[in-house]
Amino acid sequence: KNTRNMESMDEINLTQLTDYLGYQLRQAQTASFRELSAPFRELNVTPGEFSLMTIFKLNPGIRQTDLLRIYQLDKSTMSVAVKRLVGRGLVCQDQKPDDRRFHALSLTLRGRKLLAAATELVDAQERLMEKALAGIDRDLVMEALRRIVDELRQD
Repeated sequence: KNTRNMESMDEINLTQLTDYLGYQLRQAQTASFRELSAPFRELNVTPGEFSLMTIFKLNPGIRQTDLLRIYQLDKSTMSVAVKRLVGRGLVCQDQKPDDRRFHALSLTLRGRKLLAAATELVDAQERLMEKALAGIDRDLVMEALRRIVDELRQD
């Protein structure tokens, strides 16, 4: 057997991986999710639910079909996520008066309160990330990330 007992992560050679932009993006996302996981768990909210509720806050009355275009998910996956939020009393579904086939999705008072608490956590994490980027133009970083998303988007 040719196995080595690695005493610490410092002994593992990741050089080729750490030179990949995609690897570093994934590591940053994983670190971000990991840091928010415990406080989000206390609020009983997931990062995906936070994202959805933020969209509902900014776009009251949005239709589920619009969400499908934004997230590029299949209908059943999105339906489950929306039903979970509705079932917890965080989101309400109202039939649109101009088209009764579609439901307008909006946050309830309970949903707005939960979103406010979750947003405080995310804002605190944003401040930590900005501190880590001290001396680097935040707008430049955001523009670079948006370019990557646009280039790799599969519309």
